Amino acid sequence: MQGHGLDRGNDEDADAVAQLLSLARDIFGTPVVALTRSTDLTDHHVEQTDSALDPHATVRLLADTDLSSCPMTVDVVRPDGAPDGRLVGVGAEPEERLDSRQFEALHVVAALIAGVLHHRDRRRAERDDRLASLDALVSGAGRTTVVQPIVDLRTGVVVGAEALSRFTGVEGAARHPEQVFNDARTSGIGVRLEQAAIASALPLLDRMPPGTYLSVNASADALLDESTHDLLKAVDPGRLVVEITEHDPVEDYVALTEVTSELRRQGLRMAVDDAGAGFASLQHVLHLNPDIVKLDIAFVRGIDNDPARRAVARALVGFASELGSTMVAEGVERRNELEVLKDLGVACAQGYLLGRPTANPHWGAGPDDTTAVVLP
Repeated sequence: MQGHGLDRGNDEDADAVAQLLSLARDIFGTPVVALTRSTDLTDHHVEQTDSALDPHATVRLLADTDLSSCPMTVDVVRPDGAPDGRLVGVGAEPEERLDSRQFEALHVVAALIAGVLHHRDRRRAERDDRLASLDALVSGAGRTTVVQPIVDLRTGVVVGAEALSRFTGVEGAARHPEQVFNDARTSGIGVRLEQAAIASALPLLDRMPPGTYLSVNASADALLDESTHDLLKAVDPGRLVVEITEHDPVEDYVALTEVTSELRRQGLRMAVDDAGAGFASLQHVLHLNPDIVKLDIAFVRGIDNDPARRAVARALVGFASELGSTMVAEGVERRNELEVLKDLGVACAQGYLLGRPTANPHWGAGPDDTTAVVLP
């Protein structure tokens, strides 16, 4: 038995349809059964087949057959009653007709196929809507950039800020940034969205006080893209930090290391985000020897009440110190957490306690503004 699909691609439902077509061919008793659907060009586009013939013979038979006049057909009707194609038994003798039992059985098969196609088409429509939404975000609609201060815990001075993207849906509701970036990545435009976010963030450097740096996020894939390098070269490299945000293992550390080394030779600094959150982040630290290591919020939240979190943080602080890296703690929200981090020797921190993400920071409205922050 041969199954042939036109436009099948990676459709996860194609196998289900193939099994149903095989059943339909047995009921028809024909060498080939075709699922046809209407398109802008024809009413009988062959979307998928099941055949007892070899592929070449199947193609020849279909080419020689007028599918619109085949005597053995059953309509495929969607759950809402709308027509959605036909099942055509191809290769029957002109005088052959379906008996009542065949017709009834094929109606059941056609209904099952219609259900599969209905759900598949709905998922495709949702995917297309999602892609359109993501394309709009890449263009800037529904996407804004905010910055969150990074504070030196010894002096209370703002030394830099992380640029963060914020997203809203068509109805104005906030969308979780991590989910948006994940959706973009699985839809094949993750790097484009990252690059758009970086491009929106870089002009903020002109509004930040002298001596401070701007930290932007980039995955390994984005860093390996030449267009990202062009973006990063457009500003003063000495005031730019690139946070590697990849949570998955990197397949080619040699290539990534070459890229990061070249960027660092130009004056940029590299940071590894979410250190300790998983094996991938520790691999980044080992391979990339970053200038900055960012302690994941999971080890900061409740660190004042949890000996295990303190032990992990203490180990990572020591690890960063051995590498010559600066440790930055993320997600500091309470005074007691801050005091423990200072006692552990964490150099810098960010979080709601020290400054919420904002599009208009009071410490960075102009290049002459103060960077001083009074620590809680």
